[in-house]
Amino acid sequence: MGEALANTIDALAAIKKLVFEDKAITMHELITSLRSNWLHDERLRQRILSSTPKFSQDNEYADQIGREIMDYFIQQIRYYAQQYPTLLFPPGIGTFSWIQMTGGEVGATPDGRHSGDFSAANLSPVAGTDILGPTAAIRSYLKMRVNELPAGAPIDLRFSKTSVTGERGVKRLAGLMKTFIDLGGNMLTLTVTDVEELKKAMEDPEQYRHLRVRMGGWTAFFVMLNKEQQRLHIQRVEHGLL
Repeated sequence: MGEALANTIDALAAIKKLVFEDKAITMHELITSLRSNWLHDERLRQRILSSTPKFSQDNEYADQIGREIMDYFIQQIRYYAQQYPTLLFPPGIGTFSWIQMTGGEVGATPDGRHSGDFSAANLSPVAGTDILGPTAAIRSYLKMRVNELPAGAPIDLRFSKTSVTGERGVKRLAGLMKTFIDLGGNMLTLTVTDVEELKKAMEDPEQYRHLRVRMGGWTAFFVMLNKEQQRLHIQRVEHGLL
């Protein structure tokens, strides 16, 4: 089960672009910044966050890096499957609800992430990077050989309530899901809410005990999550459906 694929893609894209192509920074300087947890290099971190290629934006520069990672990942799993023919080795990309725990064990990374921050969930974008809409995010996702991941590869997206209300909204959402399946998507999890409602639930949890969000394959009550998990849901891009 692979984890933090989006972080890895974005980190390698940043290294390739800034260190090897633009030569804007040396590898030694980048490593120094990571070891200090970006303490004196916030400008560099913001440059990485805002201007280097990202998975989830249908950007071939980043997505090609992702395909290379997935090729190697699947190749290695098949190798071990051949070594142990009595065992099954179904590959997948998934984090379930472990993103806080796994991220907490990893130092700062070249995608602009601070030490201890959450990793990306499942085969989803890094929180806040899917700024070009759900279609671009799904296109990047579909390039990651998801049809060869029988153990699952969920992409988690969030939609605003206003874009899916009423019969027309339901039809738009159903159309997105059907297209996802027709294009070979593996697993799609959706949270329908709005940022202001999530913020109010953090301030007054007793009034929002019914509010649920998706947590990589299952639904969780928002007010039962810890504060960091709640903030992560708020940081995720809230998409609309035209």
